[in-house]
Amino acid sequence: MRQPLPGQPELPDEPDDTQDHGRVGYGRLGRWSPLILGLILLLAVIGIWLVQRNDDPPVAPGPADATGSPAPAVSLTLLNGDRVVLADLEGDVVVLNFWASWCGPCRQEMPELQAYWDQAQATGEATTILGVGVRTDTDEKAREFVAQGGFTYPIGRDTDTDEPGLGPVETAFGIPQAYPATIIIRPDGVIDHYQLGPVNQAMLRYLVDEARAAVPA
Repeated sequence: MRQPLPGQPELPDEPDDTQDHGRVGYGRLGRWSPLILGLILLLAVIGIWLVQRNDDPPVAPGPADATGSPAPAVSLTLLNGDRVVLADLEGDVVVLNFWASWCGPCRQEMPELQAYWDQAQATGEATTILGVGVRTDTDEKAREFVAQGGFTYPIGRDTDTDEPGLGPVETAFGIPQAYPATIIIRPDGVIDHYQLGPVNQAMLRYLVDEARAAVPA
């Protein structure tokens, strides 16, 4: 209570408005200040995340998503130095097989591809097999593996780029870094089938026939 001046009545205490105004902040909103600040920070973080996501480069569609779409315009340099342009193979069914020397299932699969290739060459079948050695392999190990296996169908390495990361062919087709992976392309250049995991001669015969039948003669 404040002391009155001489001759004046006692004065009541001034109201303590600390309860209303809070010790930090203003008025009754003071108690909400931490909550409001937290909400603002959360909205700011979400905004930054959305901006960064929109700035990310577009991702190529996965091979399964691309089925029924024209195959990307890609090329491959073979181990013998020749260059194969995919668009130049129109009219053939193309078996595009992604492999690596350290891939166990690839080692089991590639003799099956070779046997199919030998048969196709002997009968004049309009089918081309292209082995795409992944960029994460080494040139020495890839060449050694091909030589030891005696593989003669067209095989190259997906290294025709100076950019970091996967090779351009693997990137264009959206292969999910799982091998072996096989893309079957129709004679008209449209992707007909995507197969993850090894194939054998019987599977190849079925898939190639399906791809050829999808294009009217």
